[in-house]
Amino acid sequence: MQNGSRNFTEQSIVIVGVGLIGGSIAAAVRKRFPECKVIGIGRNRERLKRATERGLLTDWSEQMTSATIPHGSLGIVCLPVNQISIAVRQLADAGCELVTDAGSVKGCVYAALDDASRGRFIGSHPIAGSEHTGFENSDADLFVDRMCVVTPVNATRIDTDRIVTFWKSIGSAVQQMSPDEHDRVLALTSHLPHIVAAVLSGCVEAELLPFTGTGFRDTTRIAAGSASLWGPILLGNATHCVESIDAAERLLQKFREAINTGDGPTLESLLEVSAQRRRTL
Repeated sequence: MQNGSRNFTEQSIVIVGVGLIGGSIAAAVRKRFPECKVIGIGRNRERLKRATERGLLTDWSEQMTSATIPHGSLGIVCLPVNQISIAVRQLADAGCELVTDAGSVKGCVYAALDDASRGRFIGSHPIAGSEHTGFENSDADLFVDRMCVVTPVNATRIDTDRIVTFWKSIGSAVQQMSPDEHDRVLALTSHLPHIVAAVLSGCVEAELLPFTGTGFRDTTRIAAGSASLWGPILLGNATHCVESIDAAERLLQKFREAINTGDGPTLESLLEVSAQRRRTL
C-alpha cells in the first residue's frame, strides 16, 4: 500500500477535466481504491464515455449540480489555470464538500475566488506530467514518488489533512507552502524551463532539424507541450516568471562575456557549477 493509503476515507471524488492529469488521478484511485466512486465532469460526452469504458470513471456528467455530485465528495479541478476558479465556484455552489486542484499556479486562483468558495478550497499542485495530453496517456502511477505541493490558506487542520492524505494515498510526497512561495519556486523550476525550451526550439529553423541530436531533443522535449495550456500558466504567474527570466538573462550574460573575452577559466567554472547542480538530481 502507498504511504497514506490506510487513512484513505473518500467515498467519492469528482474530477473536473478528465485529461492527462485528471485521467491519471482517476486511474490511480481506481487502481488502489476500487470501492471509491470516481465521477468525471467535462464538456465532451463522447470522451467521457470512452474514459468510463476504459475503466477510469464509474460515472460522468456534463453538469456540476447537487444531483451529479454525491454528498461529501472531494472535488479535484484539472483544467487550464485560467478556468480553475470558475470550476471551484461551481463545485462549491453545487455542494461539493471540499475542492482542490492540480494547477501549476496558485496565487491567481485564490485571488479569483469569492469568500464562500475560497473557504472550501485548498490548492494543490502535483509536480508530474508529460508533454502528451488526454486521458489516453493516463498513468495510474504518475504521482508515485513525485512531489505534490499543497497550499492551505486559512484552512482547518481537518480539511488540510484530508487533502494531504489524498495525495499521499496515490503515492505522492507532500510539501506545504503559501500560494506565493509556490508560485515563486515553480517559476524557476517549471515555468522558466518551459520558456527556455521554447526559446531553444524557436531558434532552430525547420530546415536545420535534421542536424539536431539528442542534446537538442532532450533540452526541447517540453516545448512540445500544449500552447493553450502553457499560455495561461505563464500569464497567471507573470510577476515571478519575469523575475525568473531576469535571473536567466543575468546568467546568460555571464556566459556571453566569458565566451566573448575568451575567459576559459570563468566559462569552465560556470559550466561546472551547472553540471554539479544537474548531477545532484
